[in-house]
Amino acid sequence: MAFTVADYILKRLSEQRVDRLFGVPAAYCAPLFDAAPNHGIKSIVAASDLEAGYAADGYARTKGLGAVSVAYGVGTLSMINAIAGAYVERSPVVVINGGPTAMNIANLHQYDIVFSHSLGKDATDLAAYKLVTAKAARAGKASEVPAIVDDAISTAIRSKRPVYIEIDMSIWDAACPMPGGPLPVTTPPAGTEHALATTIVALIRAAQSPLILVGTEIQRYGLADAVAGLIAKLGVRWATALQSKATLAEQGDGWVGVYDPPHSHADVKNAVEQSDMLLTLGCVFPNTFANLVQCSFGRMVQVYDGKVRIKAGAKQNAELATLVAALITEAAKKPPAPAPIGALPVPPGPAAGALTYSQVFERIAASLDHSWLVIPDTFLGVYSAANLPVMGRDGFLCSAVWASIGHSVAAAVGASLGSNRRPLVVCGDGGFHMTAQTLSTMVRHGCDPVIVVIANGIYGYEQFLVDPSFFNNAANQPRSYAVLNQWDFVKFAGALGVPFTQAVDTAAALDAALAAAKAFNGPALIAAAVDPHGLPAELP
Repeated sequence: MAFTVADYILKRLSEQRVDRLFGVPAAYCAPLFDAAPNHGIKSIVAASDLEAGYAADGYARTKGLGAVSVAYGVGTLSMINAIAGAYVERSPVVVINGGPTAMNIANLHQYDIVFSHSLGKDATDLAAYKLVTAKAARAGKASEVPAIVDDAISTAIRSKRPVYIEIDMSIWDAACPMPGGPLPVTTPPAGTEHALATTIVALIRAAQSPLILVGTEIQRYGLADAVAGLIAKLGVRWATALQSKATLAEQGDGWVGVYDPPHSHADVKNAVEQSDMLLTLGCVFPNTFANLVQCSFGRMVQVYDGKVRIKAGAKQNAELATLVAALITEAAKKPPAPAPIGALPVPPGPAAGALTYSQVFERIAASLDHSWLVIPDTFLGVYSAANLPVMGRDGFLCSAVWASIGHSVAAAVGASLGSNRRPLVVCGDGGFHMTAQTLSTMVRHGCDPVIVVIANGIYGYEQFLVDPSFFNNAANQPRSYAVLNQWDFVKFAGALGVPFTQAVDTAAALDAALAAAKAFNGPALIAAAVDPHGLPAELP
């Protein structure tokens, strides 16, 4: 049997340990799905294109690289939100798109015949995905495929960002040469790293209260062990951003907590914002970090995207892994400073009374162990999630920067297949409405996330942003556009085939439901009803 264009792409993916292809098949990309089993890659068919993108993102964040393919136009444009989030949050997803043929394009130009799922314009998908990927290219001939595919996948791995590959749908089964050798997936040093490390370590040692803020690039590039060693050699305090929570085990000397403005714990806020030398390693700064960066600019060293900026100086090129190694070498030249004792998690209180927002997170905190991968959605409870006592490394995943509601439920599909931990999703009912059909995908493909839907009947986060006074008085009415249609979550989940479903409204019942769900081998949903006027403890 001839080795084809589809085989080439799948072979390159399998070489990088990709064993799942997410998507919604269509005629444009069907040959890719047909060939996938020959390369040990199982197709995970999602209930929607957006869900497929989120799932591939969750897989990429936990496995290291993800792949997704949906229909041209109607599928890819629906999915673009998920890929935009992957771009912002450094998640390497390979989007593989079957595109129009040369004849389709010629007929459009000459006769104004609109090909399937086309806007009547040239290269709409390619143009759109250039905005949200690190590389986007189209192959119209089989001879072009090896170079385009190799460049795209290598770029995804090196940059930790999504890429887009469009294949003329008429060449999927065309003969293609086998890959010629391993992909170049490392970035060479810039040559500046040792000099920069000398300067940075000197600044840290000269400071009275230095602090390292660990960012998401440390997890993406597999540098957790190295950075933990750097912290120990410097004897410095450290914290993480929400997106990078649990990149390192949250314990030990120097550990401060998760910095998640504007509602960070006071001790963490003071430690980060009052440090006289702040080293941010691999951080992506959302708008909520604006005050920190602006106020700390003259006493901050920023390391991200292959660049280093020391205080208000110009950016300099530096390869992250080489720089971290150089920092360790430089730090080892002197004994570490005495680091303060690390912060300890606050033990949860007893389970008693009607369920509140705060009690939901206390009961989840009490249930956590090394088996859970916590995936919070973007909702009122995201600041509470920052303070959950996640155990060990790589036990947390969220859309902290892009902040797309509904991401958590669909990302849990990919995460359940890419991680050795079991996803524990915590989602508001508004976010759950966005991707609820994902439950069907979980059932079909044997995924086992436990989903806790905090049901208060409103888009609580939006209500809080536009009118927080609503939460001050039980007689206050929410904005009409923030009110949700009331679902029976248990019946809904059961209708989609979820075998474990429970509704709870007391703290004790939530404790029991979490324990039972953990013991159950399969997807589970717990609907936790709370007062719509209630707020998490982290919000005023």
